[in-house]
Amino acid sequence: MSLPLPLIGRKKEQALPPIRTMDLEALLSRFDGEPRQHHMCKFLAPTVLFVLAAAAAALSGYSLLVDPDLTIGHVSFSMEPVAYTGLGAAGVVVPPAFNVTMHATSSFKHAFCTSGGATVQAAFSGLTVAVGKVAPFCVEPKESAVIAGTASSAWTALPEDFRERIERDRRINGGVEVEVNLSFENEFKGPMWVRCRAMLDANRQNTPCRTFKLSYC
Repeated sequence: MSLPLPLIGRKKEQALPPIRTMDLEALLSRFDGEPRQHHMCKFLAPTVLFVLAAAAAALSGYSLLVDPDLTIGHVSFSMEPVAYTGLGAAGVVVPPAFNVTMHATSSFKHAFCTSGGATVQAAFSGLTVAVGKVAPFCVEPKESAVIAGTASSAWTALPEDFRERIERDRRINGGVEVEVNLSFENEFKGPMWVRCRAMLDANRQNTPCRTFKLSYC
């Protein structure tokens, strides 16, 4: 009977751990997820901008084809010399008031009208001293219109130091600068603001005004 030989110089065989299979797509997604999103954003951003630009161009083309006068043309304003009360010498107590007359000339082929009335304000050195309402008005196509209104003050008289400043401006500049603002809303242009500046007691002819289209975010 033969006996098994002793295991001399031989290492005991050990079982190898099982080989785990990995999901290649999951592995790639771990390392490649953010770059892929970055590339996707780089692709989508120009596409979205292109779509928005195309939509804006289509709307502009539509308005030009349907009624080109909605976007082509303007209305210019000028102001006559302003008649006023309440800006006399210091010590004279009279409520400030301003009679404002403006001329509007339109180059549109459609009527340019206010959506409701307008507001007129008179200001000195950035301080509004009188406010009034102007009746709704329309400027006919390629025509002119006269816009008149009165701005009055809630003060029975301007403060003493303010009247002294007005008198000083009269002596130094030969007149007092007044800013007249007319604000209204138009069906096509939206909110609009007309700003006129003139020298009281110095201007003898109409003063051109600036027109602004207001935009709200």
